[in-house]
Amino acid sequence: MKRELISKTPLFTKEQIEAAIAAAPDHVDDPESPYDPNNEAEVKAFWVNAKRVMPGEHRFQQKQKKSR
Repeated sequence: MKRELISKTPLFTKEQIEAAIAAAPDHVDDPESPYDPNNEAEVKAFWVNAKRVMPGEHRFQQKQKKSR
């Protein structure tokens, strides 16, 4: 049985994406954020040790380093 794509057309047009980017604020003020989202160096430092978890995968399913 041939599998069908769930979404055959893009959800947003190119014009809608460009309009959303143009409407986005230049500066974000989030007092609950552990880093300043406007400072690229702080963002990179915060996420440097992040682990990627793919959809349907749990953190405990990732390969762990054996420490013996």
